[in-house]
Amino acid sequence: MKKKVFCIVFFLITTLLSAQKIHQTYYSGILTVKDRFPLAFELELTEKKGIVNGFSITGKGTEDETVSDISGIYNRNTKTFKLKETQVISTKSEADLNTFCYIHMELTEKGKFKLKRYEGFFVGLFNNGDTCATGEIILIEKEKLDKITKKIEKKVEKEVKRKSKNEVLNTKVLNDGDDMYINWNSDNLTIFIWDANTEDGDKIDLVINGKEILNNFSTTKKRKKIKYKLKEGKNKIEIKATNLGVNPPNTSRIELLDNKTKYPIITQLQIGKSAIITIVK
Repeated sequence: MKKKVFCIVFFLITTLLSAQKIHQTYYSGILTVKDRFPLAFELELTEKKGIVNGFSITGKGTEDETVSDISGIYNRNTKTFKLKETQVISTKSEADLNTFCYIHMELTEKGKFKLKRYEGFFVGLFNNGDTCATGEIILIEKEKLDKITKKIEKKVEKEVKRKSKNEVLNTKVLNDGDDMYINWNSDNLTIFIWDANTEDGDKIDLVINGKEILNNFSTTKKRKKIKYKLKEGKNKIEIKATNLGVNPPNTSRIELLDNKTKYPIITQLQIGKSAIITIVK
């Protein structure tokens, strides 16, 4: 009886140890061919003692999605896969199977820790051995890719929420002598001024509550930031064109920021003319 139990236990331990040596991994990435759009490419590989089997998915989610058998070897010393597609398991493509291009690839581990990936080159061969394509493959473990994707999605979601809180109004165009009134909430004013078109030497004066903030200032594509402490009641902002630049009229982009609300403005002025923005706090 003891001998029988020992044999069963030995068998279970041997089976478990053997199973531990089998490594199954999912990889996801892209396959690129010169002068063509990249294709989604995935591998599901099972490796035991350097022998690799599994399948590939090319063009996942497209009308030509194809699943193929994969076999090859893995060198633990160089951390390199040498793999080839051997046959098509299933495909959504209506093309003749004799025209299918079977991928032969060599992939080597690159990077460290979270950035670890497999990169390499491939040659595509027809059944008769003729070359049908060459290119590169970049893959990352699907589990790691999913984690990275989730992190990116969370960041994008946070950014969308953040931006959704910022109310951006329609752009207001101010010409010679135009006035604009804004009811303001915060104690401070933030102004951004720049030239959103081709830089053509436009210059302006900026006066707030009778105080000259900018004198003969050249607007460029680099945004000029100004912060100003507002007074109670009305605050008068005057933008005046001091020249016409190369391409009249004198054009400036202005953005006023009140807490989370943005007021985009474009001024189009002739020389010596002004537009007035009145902020009521």
